[in-house]
Amino acid sequence: MNTTISTDTPSAWIGCLSCYNSGKLFGKWIEGTQAADLEAAGLAKVQTVGDYTAPRCVRCFGDEFAVLDHENYHGFIKGECSTVEAQEAAELIESIQREGIDIAAAGAWISFTNQAWDLDSFQDSYQGEHDSFQEYAEELARELYGEQLDAARWPFSCINWEHAARELSYDYHTEEAPGGGVFIFLNC
Repeated sequence: MNTTISTDTPSAWIGCLSCYNSGKLFGKWIEGTQAADLEAAGLAKVQTVGDYTAPRCVRCFGDEFAVLDHENYHGFIKGECSTVEAQEAAELIESIQREGIDIAAAGAWISFTNQAWDLDSFQDSYQGEHDSFQEYAEELARELYGEQLDAARWPFSCINWEHAARELSYDYHTEEAPGGGVFIFLNC
């Protein structure tokens, strides 16, 4: 297994819970797509005791492992989780990136909706990344009214864009984008 982990790849710190509970921290950082392979990571050996086969800690013989820390999961997992959950999330992130979808926007959508990844639902909801919601509202008005929309001409000169954006925002959800703008999602 490669011991160097890229700084933008999902990675998980996997630890033995039995060691942790006895006050001895034992674990290591593993690339997210390899999180469930404890044997390859050198944390466990698969052993059978009676009818029970499980990966067992190489230090204490414990059979419970968990992701105690993680990075670059973009909201796809939160807090502690199982090694299988971490690996599945990392594999999902890889597949989303292969589709050319902004992973930060996908993570924001998952955080906002609290539902499993669904490409169609994401595409129906995602309106893009903008500097502000007001900028989005003005852009939407330009798309709807085309050349007719001239802020200096009546009736558009009468529009309070701040107020119009606030009224329109009830049908949308925004999440902060890493670059300083906002991701905009239609409430479906």
